[in-house]
Parts: sequence; structure tokens; C-alpha cells
Amino acid sequence: MFYQKVLRPILFKTDPEKIHHLVIAGLAIASSIKPIYKVVREFLNVNDPILSTKIGRVVLKNPIGLAAGFDKNISAPLAYSMLGFGHEELGSITFSEQAGNSKPRLWRIPKDKGLIVYYGLANCGVDKVVEKLKKINIHPIPFGVSIAPTTGLLLEQMADDYVSSFEKLVSFADYITLNVSCPNVANFDMFAQVSFIEELIEKINISKNKLNSTIDIFVKIGPDMTLDQYDEIIKICIQNNITAIISTNLVKNRSNIAPLSSVAELSHPGGISGKLVGDKNLEIIKYLYRRANGKIKIIGVGGIFSAEDAYKKIKAGASALQLITGFIYGGPVTIKKINEGLIDLIKKDGYKNISEAVGKEA
Repeated sequence: MFYQKVLRPILFKTDPEKIHHLVIAGLAIASSIKPIYKVVREFLNVNDPILSTKIGRVVLKNPIGLAAGFDKNISAPLAYSMLGFGHEELGSITFSEQAGNSKPRLWRIPKDKGLIVYYGLANCGVDKVVEKLKKINIHPIPFGVSIAPTTGLLLEQMADDYVSSFEKLVSFADYITLNVSCPNVANFDMFAQVSFIEELIEKINISKNKLNSTIDIFVKIGPDMTLDQYDEIIKICIQNNITAIISTNLVKNRSNIAPLSSVAELSHPGGISGKLVGDKNLEIIKYLYRRANGKIKIIGVGGIFSAEDAYKKIKAGASALQLITGFIYGGPVTIKKINEGLIDLIKKDGYKNISEAVGKEA
């Protein structure tokens, strides 16, 4: 309540990207001080086996993860276990360092509890990330890295670019996500093609086998594809032993949303996150779950602010979830509240573990 009534109004008066960087810097400092880390983690973490689940070889103590896009440069990797997340996905990382789109490139839409994001894959590049990861001895929660293509490449160069990043990062992560759905780069339409996704996954698997790696591979898809495209992606992922599909990235097509915000407030370029995309994402999760027929896990992203939001997505077919915007609007206690609420909802339905609820309303 203090965050929402006092701190958030103050933070929201400042440029959102500046606050974003300040928050990550603060989290990095706080999580590096052992007494602070221990006290905060003890307060914010919810430990109950009813919440535990598994995605491939990745064991989660709770289903709520940090989505890629919050900590792009892996600046505060220990902070998210402190805040109660069950897993963290950092990045997206490209092989070469990228400045991203010109500023401003992040806007709040408070009336809709959302964000408009136009970063354009800004990140420090894979080599700098690897140097950071070499200094981290432990990951208290499962740790994933999202990788994306370096901007400006031709389509025929992109898959090899992903593979180069994959081979540098594979030994440091619990899983790798192939981001084939960032809507804020100039060549988005090219690397979101199903034919490219198939080529990419096949090349990643060749590299994985060459390295004798057993790492889990996730694929993050967009929300604006056709049902036929989703069918093709599911087929490709199953054939190539992909562990999970992350559904979905930011919404770029605004024709099927009903905002409270004005036209002017929504006029910025970029993808939308938050409450506005929750219902659309829910329907995509249901579709993917039904079509996958239990052969691949679904991880739900989009519009998760409460335990009720989370449980709807789990019942729709998501085995785990990720969020950012709900955390920004809800503050540090968000994950604790969601996990505590999930325990109550699971018990109310008579389940002994959250996995029993997956897909019950798909």
C-alpha cells in the first residue's frame, strides 16, 4: 500500500527509462549486501510445495518468473530471488552491442495499467554479459537468458547470429529463450516468419548437440500471428524438442484492444504491455495449450497483476508465468501477494499442486 499510495506517484513523475535504470541499480546494490538480501528475501519469498512445478529440467519453487526486458544487461541477477520470483529471464541479449531506438522509448499509460515499450533491443552485447556471468557463483533461482538477432542483419545471417550468442551463453544458463517476436526492431517482420523460426530452431539444435548440451530451449512468440502460424510453430517446436513456448511478447496491433487512455496517450510507437493485453494473451494460451496436446509447455505472459490474473492463465494452460508490468505497478510485494493468493485458490479448488490446475479451463 505504501508503494502504491506514496512511492509510485513520486516515481511516476520522473522519466520512466531513468526510473527503470535507477531501480535496477538500487536492486543490484541491495542484493549485493548480504544482510539486506537475507532479510528482504525472508519477507518476500513464499515457500510452499503446492506452488512448485517443473518445465523440462528446470525446477521452479513457484510459477511466477521475471520476464525478459526488465534487466536487459544482467545488472542485478541476484535481486529477483530476493523479491520472490520463481525464475528470472534476463535480456534480450544480441551478439553485438546495440544502442536501441532513440529516446524517449518507454511510456507509461496509467489509466490502463500499462506501458508502451520501444527500446529496440538495447543491450550491452553478449561478450560483456558473459564477463558479468563469469563473476556470479550461484543462481538461487533458475536463470534464463533471452537471445535475439543483432539489428541490421540480412535474414540469411540471423540464425547464425543467434547461434553465436547461444554458444557463448549456454554454459551459464538453466535455459535459453529464442526471442523471435520483438516488435520494436526494423526487421521484425522478417525474423517472425515461420520458415525462419524453423531454420533457427534446427540450427540451435545442431549447435546444442555439438556441445553435448542438455539445456532447455524456450521460444518466445508474438501475439499478432494467425492461427495457422501458431499451428506451424507448435508443430515445429514439438518436432525439434523445444521445451516451452512463451506466450506472448508485446502487442503491436492495437485494433483489438479497448483502452481507457486517450488517443494521444497511445500515439507512441512500440508494443503495449499490461492490463490491455491480458484477455488477448489468455485466448492465445488456451489455443496453444489445446493444439499442443500436452507435448510442449506454455509459459504465459501479459496482464498479470494479481493471483486471480495468474490463476486464469494457469487454468487456460500455462504451466508457468512471467511478468514485468504488474511488478512495476504493484511494487516489491507483488510476487508475494500473487503466490499467497495462488495457494488459496489452488486449495479452494481442491488441488494438491498447481500443476493439477493447468489447462482446466482451456
